[in-house]
Amino acid sequence: MASSRDDGSSSSNNNNNYDDDALTHLEMLCRMAEMNLALIVAEHDVDLSTAHSSNTIYVLELDAGERAAGGRVAGFGSRRFKMVHCFRLEGGRCVERYHEGYNYTCTGTGTGTGGGAGADSDVEIGYIARLPVRLSDGSEVMASCSIDAYTVSLLNSKFGIV
Repeated sequence: MASSRDDGSSSSNNNNNYDDDALTHLEMLCRMAEMNLALIVAEHDVDLSTAHSSNTIYVLELDAGERAAGGRVAGFGSRRFKMVHCFRLEGGRCVERYHEGYNYTCTGTGTGTGGGAGADSDVEIGYIARLPVRLSDGSEVMASCSIDAYTVSLLNSKFGIV
């Protein structure tokens, strides 16, 4: 199920002038992160309510299948991710730059969704906290996030995003 989209299209049918499809998909993934079904890794705090924001946002969907928790106790252990998404917000545009099914394992500490990278990867996710994510309508959800520009640059390198 590997595919990517970087057509740069935008739509003026919403208040932010963001691409409706990409923005709707990103908001759905943010709601999954609110339910601890995904992890958000972003350069800056996530605010989809303004077209003036510039941000690269990764959303790692958790594998919620049987034994997916990997023996985690009190936030320690590992989590597997089944899908990686990358969105870019810039100049009033929201573009999904990358999405691919991926078997990615994170281990370490945090609020229960991972911390460091597993044996198949050299990307350290870092500390994860429940942080507010502002949606396009101004409402907020509390989601599992790691706000770290350095980690985003490592993920960009890992997935070949320039």
